[in-house]
Amino acid sequence: MTPSPPPLRRLLALLLAVVVAGACAADVEPTPSGLPGLTCGGINVAIDPSLPCERVADIALQALRARAPQQIARGVTAIDVVLSQCPRGEVPPQIACGNSQFAQMVTVTFGPGGNGGPIEPSLTVAVEPTTGAVLGISNPLIR
Repeated sequence: MTPSPPPLRRLLALLLAVVVAGACAADVEPTPSGLPGLTCGGINVAIDPSLPCERVADIALQALRARAPQQIARGVTAIDVVLSQCPRGEVPPQIACGNSQFAQMVTVTFGPGGNGGPIEPSLTVAVEPTTGAVLGISNPLIR
């Protein structure tokens, strides 16, 4: 029986093995609900079994419909899904990573706000890539 490599070395090997040279390139796909084009990008890591980008975007939109319906009512102008390291140490904390190392960060950009309505240009929903659990919603105006 051979000893397993240290966790950091395994992680680096995994990342080096699967990071694609064109990681900054994004794929644009139409959304089934008729929303604006869905952009999928970020680091390309083989997480098996990960959810497809369209499913992750749908989970994020469902979370926003339940938790921020006034934002969704403004209309959605863009949806960007980016796989990244799960954010830690935010002040104030908005995303609860738990044991998740990676998160699909789904930034939903809204149409213009009405008088006296919400002013956030976007909200970002962190979704766990394999389970679809919503890890939190980040508001860019709270930092």
